[in-house]
Amino acid sequence: MKFRLHPILLPVFILLAVMGGLAAYAIVFGSLLIHEAGHLAAAKAQSMRVRSITILPYGGEMEIANPSQHSRRARVLLALGGPIATTLVLAAAIVLSFPGSMDVIRIQLLILLVNLLPILPLDGGQALLALTEREESRYFDQTAFLVFSIGFLIVGAAVLLTGLPETALLISLAVFLCLQNISVFRFRRYRRIYEQLKRNNLT
Repeated sequence: MKFRLHPILLPVFILLAVMGGLAAYAIVFGSLLIHEAGHLAAAKAQSMRVRSITILPYGGEMEIANPSQHSRRARVLLALGGPIATTLVLAAAIVLSFPGSMDVIRIQLLILLVNLLPILPLDGGQALLALTEREESRYFDQTAFLVFSIGFLIVGAAVLLTGLPETALLISLAVFLCLQNISVFRFRRYRRIYEQLKRNNLT
């Protein structure tokens, strides 16, 4: 299993260090690692083979071998593993009083708020897609959800523009997610052909 940090983290962490100091940097990075550890634990519990983990500003990206072969329930649990881990950290910070606990609470709430949005590639979107997509129309369902997610992020970024400069980090995140979805949308047909070839080889 490969583990790496996405290059986009560098400017994000520089901005965090400038705006909130090294404490904010450490809390955010630690929170992202715990969040992704929740996904990893969920994957292992569902006997999924994890190829790689990439830490991103909103959480992480986990590559699973043959994700479409796993059950709907397994994919939902995988998507919710990160938010569950973040919720546990949030609960601990609320119950236990320690220096910086309010910063920890705010960061966990922000991570939860972002990740539970019902759009791709976020956890909320992944869980919703796993619950709603149908085997006979999986390609159409995924394409429709990608289009919805791209539109949602474009509108969201436009709304956030009214709150500059305070919303600069969220706007950057929205643009990054939108570009990710556009990239997946452009190559969706090749992915479909690849999955069909793999399925044919297995049968």
